[in-house]
Amino acid sequence: MLDLLPYLILALVAMLASFATFFSGFGLGTLLLPVFALFFEIEIAILATALVHFTTGIFKFLLTMKSIDFSILLRFGITAGVGSYIGSLIISYLNQDVFFCNYTVFNHIFKVEVFNFIVGILMIIFALIELIPSFKSKSFDKKWLPLGGFISGFFGGLSGHQGALRSAFLSKTEIEKHVFIATSVSIAMIIDLVRVSSYFQMSNFENLPWKMIVFGVFFAFSGTFLGKRYFDKKQNVNIRLLVSVFLFLIGIAMVLGFI
Repeated sequence: MLDLLPYLILALVAMLASFATFFSGFGLGTLLLPVFALFFEIEIAILATALVHFTTGIFKFLLTMKSIDFSILLRFGITAGVGSYIGSLIISYLNQDVFFCNYTVFNHIFKVEVFNFIVGILMIIFALIELIPSFKSKSFDKKWLPLGGFISGFFGGLSGHQGALRSAFLSKTEIEKHVFIATSVSIAMIIDLVRVSSYFQMSNFENLPWKMIVFGVFFAFSGTFLGKRYFDKKQNVNIRLLVSVFLFLIGIAMVLGFI
């Protein structure tokens, strides 16, 4: 039963998170990363998450491509690709077991790695963007789309967390919900393509958990299909809240060295 637990957790999260992306604008990558991080080193977890996210993104693209706003895609996507490449390069300098600090609680030693600490802080920040009303109300002029693309791509390449910032910028462009989702999916594909290519140059892909990756893709596809089927123009705040709370808690756990 214990051997099946990672697959059961992955299946549940992949399906629900992929379903949620059609209502929240993000969620798959932010929720899959901590799941993979529970069972693998953070560098492997990021690459595994990127592969599931990218493969699922192709499926989403085929389902939504008729609604893409190509003017926004170009203004946001080009700089997003550049940012993704730079962010993914930084991983090569952090891909070492360098510890931020060690501490003991009830005779148990917790070791906080520098990379885990950075990713955890990013998770907390992105969660707060959604949880704090004053952050959610921030608006961005369209002239800032290239900058928003670079920032989203950079953090996407660094940790895989691109969706929250991408949604923060794109949601202020006053585009219709279906156009927002379709354009967001296309931008995510650009970021994923760049970072996955970069990751493979730095990692030994033979050590990847391919069975879990394929398993995750299958259930992410299932969630995508259901999400597309029940998708409407109303934004589901409860799903966004659930994603943000979970992201915040996992971020805290990584910062404290629990995972």
